Amino acid sequence: MTKYIKPYAPIPMIPGPTTVPQAVYDAACRDFGSGQSEEDFLPFYHQTGRLLADLMGTQNEVVMMTGEAMLALWAALKSCLKPKDRVLSVGTGVFGDGIGEMAQSFGCEVQAISLPYSSTIGNGDSLERIETAIKTFKPKMLTAVHCETPSGTLNPLFALGEMKKRLGIPLFYVDAVASVGGTEVFTDLWNVDLMLTGSQKCLSAPASMSMIAVSPAAWDCMAQVKYQGYDSILPFKTIYDDGRCPYTPYWHGIAALNAAARLILAEGRQKAFDRHRAVAEQCRQGLKDLGFALFPAPDAECAPTVTAAIIPEGFTWQDWRAGLRKRGLVVAGSFGPMSGKVFRLGHMGAQADEKLMQKALGAIRETIRA
Repeated sequence: MTKYIKPYAPIPMIPGPTTVPQAVYDAACRDFGSGQSEEDFLPFYHQTGRLLADLMGTQNEVVMMTGEAMLALWAALKSCLKPKDRVLSVGTGVFGDGIGEMAQSFGCEVQAISLPYSSTIGNGDSLERIETAIKTFKPKMLTAVHCETPSGTLNPLFALGEMKKRLGIPLFYVDAVASVGGTEVFTDLWNVDLMLTGSQKCLSAPASMSMIAVSPAAWDCMAQVKYQGYDSILPFKTIYDDGRCPYTPYWHGIAALNAAARLILAEGRQKAFDRHRAVAEQCRQGLKDLGFALFPAPDAECAPTVTAAIIPEGFTWQDWRAGLRKRGLVVAGSFGPMSGKVFRLGHMGAQADEKLMQKALGAIRETIRA
C-alpha cells in the first residue's frame, strides 16, 4: 500500500500540485552532492529520463529542467522558433489558445484555431478546419494541449499527428502537463516532436521540474535557431559528451521524479491508467447523481485526470469554495470565460483514489444540502 505524508487538506482535490507520496519525498529528502562533479549523477539522470520516456511513449531523449511545467512550455517555443516563424495553435481552452499567445509575444506569426472551450479536437468540422489552415498557412510548428485542465477535457491527438506527418509540418508541440502518468501518451505514434510535462500533476512529485521529450527533428531545429538563455533546451543535447549539465542540476528534483515514475511503473501503467479512469467516472457519475452539470459538451471527451463542473445555482464561486473547505474539501476554480462559473476536482496521481473521491462527493453533498 502506498504511504502518504499528511496531505495539504483533509480531502485534497486541487488539479495540481497534487499530494506527494511518502516514497517520493523520502527519495528527495537526503543530502546530494553536486550534479556537476559527482560521477553518479548523469547515469541517474539518464535512468530517470528513460523511466519518464516509458510513460511518455517515446524512444526520444527526455530533457529534465529545473523549474515547474511552464518552463517547458516556454523553453520548447523559444528554443525552436524565431520571430516571423509561423505557428498554428489549436486550442480547446485557455491553455491551448495561450500557447499561440506565448509564441506571438516574441514575434512569431500565429494563426489560431480556437474551438469551443467545452469541445475536444475532432468534434464537428474541427479536423477539416485544421487541415485547411495547415495547407494555406504552412506553419513551422503545430501546437495543441492534450489535457485541457481548465475545461476538464482530453484532446485526441492521433489525427493531428497524422496531419503533421502527411502535410509536412516540421514540428508538433504538445502540452501533456496534466496527462503524462495519468493516461496513455503516445509521443512517437502521434509524431510529436516536443512533448512537454511537469512534475506536479499526475506524477505527484513537488512542483520543481519540467520535462521535454525531444525528437531528432526538434534537435536539428534548435541547432539552427541557437537560442541562448536559461530555458534553452539545446545545451542538454551534449551533456553526456560534456560530462555536465548547462547549469547546476536539481538532483533532489530528479530523485523525486525517479521515485514517482517508479511508483507508477511498479503499479503497472495500465493499472494506473485504469485507476484514473475509474475514479474519473466515479466523480462524474457522483456529480450527475447530485444534479450537477458537467462543463464539457456531451460529445467531448472528458479528462481522466480532472473534472470540470458548473457551480450550482445560488452559489458564488467564493461561497461554494468556502462551503467545501468548511467540510475539508479543497477544489479549484477555473480561468478565462469559465472563471466564477466552473469548479474543478483534480483526481490525478496520488489523488486518483476511490476512497478519497467518496469523501469528496460526501463533502459536496453536504454543502449543496446545507
